[in-house]
Amino acid sequence: MTSPTLTFALLLLALLVWMSVPLIPAVMELVRPRDAAPLDAVGNDAGNLTYFAESFTARATREGLLGTMVPPRLSDGTEVRTHSVGQPLPKQRGAFEEFVVLMDSEPLPEGTELASECLARLTVRGSPNVTYRALLGQRDIYLAPGSMVQRWVHSRGRLEVANDCQLWGRATADRQIILGTNVAFERLESDVIRVTDVETAETPVLPTGAYERFVPRKARELGPAYWRVEDGVSIPAGNVLIGSLIATGSIVVNDGARITGSIKAHGEIIVRNGAVIVGSISARDRVTIERGARVSGPVISETAVVVEAAVIGGAGKRTTVTAPIVRLLPGATIYGAVMAAADGMTVS
Repeated sequence: MTSPTLTFALLLLALLVWMSVPLIPAVMELVRPRDAAPLDAVGNDAGNLTYFAESFTARATREGLLGTMVPPRLSDGTEVRTHSVGQPLPKQRGAFEEFVVLMDSEPLPEGTELASECLARLTVRGSPNVTYRALLGQRDIYLAPGSMVQRWVHSRGRLEVANDCQLWGRATADRQIILGTNVAFERLESDVIRVTDVETAETPVLPTGAYERFVPRKARELGPAYWRVEDGVSIPAGNVLIGSLIATGSIVVNDGARITGSIKAHGEIIVRNGAVIVGSISARDRVTIERGARVSGPVISETAVVVEAAVIGGAGKRTTVTAPIVRLLPGATIYGAVMAAADGMTVS
């Protein structure tokens, strides 16, 4: 006869085994990565980056801040200050705690700090070293060198950011974002984002028949035109891979090569000059998109993404660049959003 203690132990063991069954695939993947599907996420977890700007606009409308006469206080009692060429804010050592409305394009005094939200009714032409807590521009915004945005900034037109600025939180624009060099950022979103105001020529997407067909060697076919390689892969220059590819090592897409499909690597991914990828990229290690390359889909790395003078996404086809560390070089062009979880920077 089984003792009560043994019976309890057996039941407890059975319960633990039953509870661990759902974890078996995750443990197997951790020990020996074999995930099959290429990552096709486009940054849906990013949420609506313009949420604060939309809420702020609704509030400004309710409070009458866009009307002919700006009220002296908001409904919650917050004092409102206006700034214009006829009545500018004075230069002071401390921060302005009031809600500030910029009535025209008169620059704020250099080094001004705004500790509350700021609404710009016309084009913003900033002065150097101005700190904004949050800034909504009804037209274009030009941030001067050394400016800082602590929470968010949104432009109804174009957002242009000079060298040596800091954009913490969210920076968005309806039309486009132009960044100088040495600009720190976290999250950017617009129809098009460029580093320096120089348009990068987009490498033409030639028909697949213009390339030599490439099929990876020693690859296991997981499905139609879908391969897994237990090593690194190098796509030769002038070749085309039609399909999706997973490699346990690194993937190099050489000069002028093309991939029609998605690629995923447990190592790093390098897309060289003039290469074209019509699909997504994801890697555990660093992703480097070299000068002249073109990628139509999302670029995701668990480590870092470096974009040289290359094009990500396309006009009318917004996508996402996502990594803990993101580096954008002059000429980098992204249609959509850039998410840098830990450290985003434009570099020369």
